[in-house]
Amino acid sequence: MERSAYLDAMDITRWVEKGADIPLYPILVDRGARVSAEHPIIRQVLTLFPEQEKQVVISDTLSGTKEVFWDMRSVRLPKVSCVISSAPLAVLEQQSKAKRALWQAIWEVNAQ
Repeated sequence: MERSAYLDAMDITRWVEKGADIPLYPILVDRGARVSAEHPIIRQVLTLFPEQEKQVVISDTLSGTKEVFWDMRSVRLPKVSCVISSAPLAVLEQQSKAKRALWQAIWEVNAQ
């Protein structure tokens, strides 16, 4: 097992050199939605992307962010550039069709 994968599996935070920029992973959600970065679906999706350190920022507004990692708003207005988009988390938890569409989107991104 790769060392970083082992540390991730054990939920061990790695030391980061001061001044090193940790990539931000903004996740857009609907206003009023209660979404935690520790949700199992979000954690699983983040493990599918190869970057070592990830700082997840969950927001219901576009606050100066140029690119969004994951757009899971039910209405995608204003339109934003994002790596993946899906149905809201509550829908992903209940509908297998929505979850399949998310996995398909992830597969397409990783296949590039």
